[in-house]
Amino acid sequence: MRPMKKPGPSSCLFILAALAAARLGGTEIRGTVMDIYDQPLAGVRILVGTNGRSVASDEKGGFAIRVDAARGVLQLFFSSPLHYEEKRSISLDKPPRRLNVFLIPLRLLREDVTVTALNEPEKALSVPFAQNVVSRLAIAENQPETIVQAVQNSPGVGFIGKGGVSVTPSIRGLARRRILLLAGGARITSDRSAGASAQFYPPELVQRIEVVRSAASVIYGSDAIGGVIQIIPRDVPDAGSPLVALNLGGNSAERKVNGGFSLDKKAGPWSLRAAMQVSRAGDYSSPAGRVLNSGFSYYTGNLVLAYETGPRSFSLNFLKSAGRDVGKPERANDPAVASFYPEENINLLTVAYRDDALVAGGSLNLSFFLNPNDYELDKVKKAGPQVEIAKNRAVDFGGRAFWRKSPNSRLSCQLGIDYFGRAGVDMTNETWKAGRLSGSAQPLRQGRRGDLGVYATIDYSGLAACDLLAGARLGAFSRQAVSDGVPFEKSQLAPAFFLGVTRKIKDSLTVFFNASTAFRMPSLSEAFYTGISGRSSIVGNPGLEPERSLNLDTGVRIHRRTVFVGVYLFQCSIRSMIEKFPLGDAAYTYDNIEHGRIRGLEMEFQLTVAKKLEFFGNAFVYRGASTVSGQYLNDVPSAKLFLGARLWLGRFWGEWDWLGSAAVTHPGPAEIAVPAYAVHDLKAGYYFSNRLFLSLKIANLLDRSYFANADPDIPPARGLDLSLGLNLNY
Repeated sequence: MRPMKKPGPSSCLFILAALAAARLGGTEIRGTVMDIYDQPLAGVRILVGTNGRSVASDEKGGFAIRVDAARGVLQLFFSSPLHYEEKRSISLDKPPRRLNVFLIPLRLLREDVTVTALNEPEKALSVPFAQNVVSRLAIAENQPETIVQAVQNSPGVGFIGKGGVSVTPSIRGLARRRILLLAGGARITSDRSAGASAQFYPPELVQRIEVVRSAASVIYGSDAIGGVIQIIPRDVPDAGSPLVALNLGGNSAERKVNGGFSLDKKAGPWSLRAAMQVSRAGDYSSPAGRVLNSGFSYYTGNLVLAYETGPRSFSLNFLKSAGRDVGKPERANDPAVASFYPEENINLLTVAYRDDALVAGGSLNLSFFLNPNDYELDKVKKAGPQVEIAKNRAVDFGGRAFWRKSPNSRLSCQLGIDYFGRAGVDMTNETWKAGRLSGSAQPLRQGRRGDLGVYATIDYSGLAACDLLAGARLGAFSRQAVSDGVPFEKSQLAPAFFLGVTRKIKDSLTVFFNASTAFRMPSLSEAFYTGISGRSSIVGNPGLEPERSLNLDTGVRIHRRTVFVGVYLFQCSIRSMIEKFPLGDAAYTYDNIEHGRIRGLEMEFQLTVAKKLEFFGNAFVYRGASTVSGQYLNDVPSAKLFLGARLWLGRFWGEWDWLGSAAVTHPGPAEIAVPAYAVHDLKAGYYFSNRLFLSLKIANLLDRSYFANADPDIPPARGLDLSLGLNLNY
C-alpha cells in the first residue's frame, strides 16, 4: 500500500480557508411549529433576536432561519394571534438538528370559531342565532364527566333530572325531548321521561361540542324546538403525529377512576383510529354525607376508518358503550331503596360520504346511522324483598342526503331529505318478590316512529352589509304502537320555516334577528308507556296533541381581537305544550296546556389582556308560564351569573370560576322551590410539552350544600371535589 502524503503548507492554508468560510457562512436553524395536538401551524411569525428580522412558517408549519453568527445564544420569539407567545433560546455552538416548537392556543374569540350548525363550515359571527362551541382544549382542561357537564357553563345551558350521571340538558328553559342531541350526525334519543343525555359518549373522544340556542327544525327536523347540542367526534391526526394518546384522571368526591387510550395511524388518504375509555365511580359525597346509588361504570370502545382524497371523503365510525350499575340517586337517600340501571347498551354506527366533484360548484353529502340499544331499570326495596324491573329495547336508525351549491361567493343553497326512525320498541315491566316473579306486563310493544322531511335553505350575502338565511321544511310524521293490547296509529304533515338576517354595522359590531317555527310529535313513551320510571311511576297519555312553536330571537355582538360581548333577547311560544304533572305522591303523567311561553335575556363576554390574563362569563334571566292560566312552567331555571378569570405564567395557567344562582320561587307543576346558592371552583394546568399535559380542578371549594335544580327528588350536589387529569401523547 502506498503511504499517505502529509499535507503541505498550501494544503493547510486551503483547509483553514475552508473552515473560515464555513464559519463566516453562519448557521441555519430549521424547524416546525405545531399546536398542542401536533397539528402544523401556518403563518406563525418568528422574530429573530431583537433586530426586527422575522420569517413566517409555511403551510406545513416549517421554517428556516439563516444566522450570520456561529457562536453565542440566539433568541427566537414565536407569535400568532390565536396562540400564546413562545420564546426559545438556541445555542449556536451546538444548534439543534431540527427545532420543534409547540404553541398553546388562546380560548378562541367568537370571530375565530368555525361552526357547522348549518351543515357547512361557517364563521360563528355570520350565523343568525345564538350559539357557542366547547373546544377539545376546554374539554381536556375542565375534565367534565359527561357531555352535559361539558356544556353546563355555556350561556343558557343547564340540566334537569334527579342527579347522578344521567341528567339531561336544557337550553333556555326547554328540555326533555325539545333539545336535539346529535353525535357525529346521528340522532340520540331515549324513552326515559327526562329525555336523552348522551352520558355514554366519553368527552375524551370528542373534538368539540356545538350548542345552538334557537329552534333549528328546518335543518334538523322534529325535537329541535329548543336547540341542538351537536357532538363532533375526534379527528384522526395527520401523518407524523403521535401514534398513541393516553389519558388518566380521577376525583375525590366519588372516588372516580377514569382512563383511556387511542391508537392513530394515517397513511396516504387512509386513516384509522382505535380507542378505549373506561370510567368507574362510587357514590359521591356531599356536605350532608354520602349520596347513595349515585355511582356508575361505563366501558366504551371506538373504531374509526376514514378515506379522503381531493374532493371526496368517506368515514365509518362505530362506538360501543356498555353502562353497568348506573345509579339514580334520590333526595330521601334511603338505604333500603335503590334505583339504578344494571345494564345500558349502545351500538352506534355512523357512515358518511362527501363528494365535491360530482357537480361543478356543488357538494353532495350522504350519511346513515344505526343504533340498536337497550337498557334495564331496577327499583329494589329491601323490605319484602321486592324488585321492580323495567326493560326497554329499540333500534334507532336514520339517514340524510343533501346537496349544497354555491353559484358564486354571495349565494349558497341546500336541498335535502332526511329520515329518523325507531323500530322494535318494546317496554316490559316485571315485579319480583322474594326471588319469584309475581307479575309482568308489556305496556308498549311493536312501537314504531318515523320522521321524514324534505327541506331547502338559501344563504345570500348580496344585500348591503347583510347576510340573509331562509329555509323551509315539510315533515311527515308517523307513530304506531300496541299499548295494553290496544293498537294506536297516528300520522301528520307539518311545515316549518326559518328566516334569519345578520347585519354587520361596523367591523366590530354585528346584529342578527331570526324567526322560526317548529313541530314535535309526542314520543312513544309520553303517549303509551305506563309503569315504573327512574323516580316513581309514569302514566302515558294517548290523547296528547303535538307541539307547535313560534320562536323569535335577536342579538347584538361586539367583537374585536381581544374583546367579545354578546347580548340576546328571545321568545319561544309553544301551542299545546306538553307538561308533566303529579298524580298524587307516587306517579306523574303528561298533558297539554293551552299555550306556554318562555321569554329571556342572555349576556356573555370574553376579554383578553396582553395574552396573559383573560376574563369571561355569562348570565341569563328567564320567565316561563302558560299564557292562559298563568301557571309557571317546568324546567325553566332561575337567573344565573357565571364569572371566570384565567392567568397564564409561561406554560402554567390558573383559573377561578364562580357560579351564582337565584332562588327558584316560582316552580312548575312538577317542581318545588329551592334556595339560592353560589359555588367557587379553582382550576390549574401545566403544559410540560406538546406530549404531556397535567390539569387540576378543585370544585365547590367552600364545600357548600345546595340543590342544583327544582326537581323535588334531586339530592344535594357534590361537596368539595379534587380532580386530577393527565394527558400523554407519544
